[in-house]
Amino acid sequence: MIKKIENNDLAAAVDLANLVFHEFIADGYSAEGRQTFTDYLDYKLEEMTEDLATGHKKLWGFFKDNQILGVIGTRDDLHVSLMFVDKNHHHQGIARALFNTVIADLKSQQPGKPFVMSVNSSPYAVEVYRRFGFEATAPEQVNKGIRFVPMKLMVDD
Repeated sequence: MIKKIENNDLAAAVDLANLVFHEFIADGYSAEGRQTFTDYLDYKLEEMTEDLATGHKKLWGFFKDNQILGVIGTRDDLHVSLMFVDKNHHHQGIARALFNTVIADLKSQQPGKPFVMSVNSSPYAVEVYRRFGFEATAPEQVNKGIRFVPMKLMVDD
């Protein structure tokens, strides 16, 4: 089941993101990049309630038996800010289901209007986003130690 993350599920969502980051992505980052990501997640715990309330950020979780197995987040609606799936549940369509939920939410806000989504994908997830239809808009970049490939997706109705 996919549902919007509420305050009572926020810590579990952040813990999942942190765990998956360290299992699959952190080794390819500098110490600065690992710290930047950790600081970003710590920010989420402290400030996310307000961001969720204002709609600046949105989070959805994929739950099975009350356990969160995947999470996706957006910033300013059209930018995917994070997407992580528990390692024991990769290749089961969870990321796709989460992404489709975001697309459906955006389409419901402005029916019939095309829009462009963006993501700064970790090198690890580039192929996942390509399968979703994203295309790289620039080569890999580094900002505050975070390695990423800027990508965009045009969504038509």
